[in-house]
Amino acid sequence: MIGSFEYVRASSIEQGCSLLAEYDGQAAVLAGGTDLLVNIRSGIAAPRLLVDFKGISDMAQIRADEQGGVAVGASVSLNALLENETICQRYRALAEAAQSVGTYQVRNRATLAGNLCNASPAADAAPALFVLNASVKIESPRGKRSLTVRDLFVGVKQSALAPDEVVTAVALPAIRPHIRTKFLKKQRIRGHDLAVINMAGAYNTQTGELSVAIGSCAKTPILLPPLDDRVQEKTLVDKLVSRLNELAQQEVSPITDLRGSAEYRRAMIPVFLKRLLRELLCPPGASAQVGAS
Repeated sequence: MIGSFEYVRASSIEQGCSLLAEYDGQAAVLAGGTDLLVNIRSGIAAPRLLVDFKGISDMAQIRADEQGGVAVGASVSLNALLENETICQRYRALAEAAQSVGTYQVRNRATLAGNLCNASPAADAAPALFVLNASVKIESPRGKRSLTVRDLFVGVKQSALAPDEVVTAVALPAIRPHIRTKFLKKQRIRGHDLAVINMAGAYNTQTGELSVAIGSCAKTPILLPPLDDRVQEKTLVDKLVSRLNELAQQEVSPITDLRGSAEYRRAMIPVFLKRLLRELLCPPGASAQVGAS
């Protein structure tokens, strides 16, 4: 028995949001349902109404915008995302993060927006979207607004969404060939599992700007403060890892759970930073050699 609730298949975003407002916190958005239905079955969630937004065409598309970015509709599955050439070629870290979520069957249902709105500290898409400076498009009966993905996360399984709001799309800014991105994930087991730690980075080879985000090590995913100076491809990786690890250890507050201890998570941060930097500063085929300490 999965639970007792009403179900409405919304014919428009406006109708769906009106229903969310009418039920005032006792309704839930259904797009992929891979987290929601599990939570209902386990008793974590008990909505009176499920509002299904999957039939709304505007939320089921991946579209380029006028600035060269991409808007991923909130009901686009992760497998559909991975089949998109633009995503795989330009947004490498996001594609790698999406590929790491669950099994193929789960990815047929799971959505990018759902991975974010569940607001898990271990959400695989979050670190990639943090370093890409992505945002979410939100609608409600009160109008539309945009929020950075970083600001969407406010606590463990807590988002900044009001009860009558729905994310309609995830907006990815334009990304140029001189920006490299990468996603890494540590799991307990091979195959599919939640992250013990996940990490993403973005490196601008023209400006030397470096962004690093870490998940599953605090109440929300975190974006490390930017470095003051330019990072070059010939920068000594071990010294850079030391600087970034110092920043990271100040920002994280890991817990001990089934997947790993707090001490283990802290110990894995510099290991993953080194792997990440080697990928970003000297990816396969690059002419520059990564410096050693």
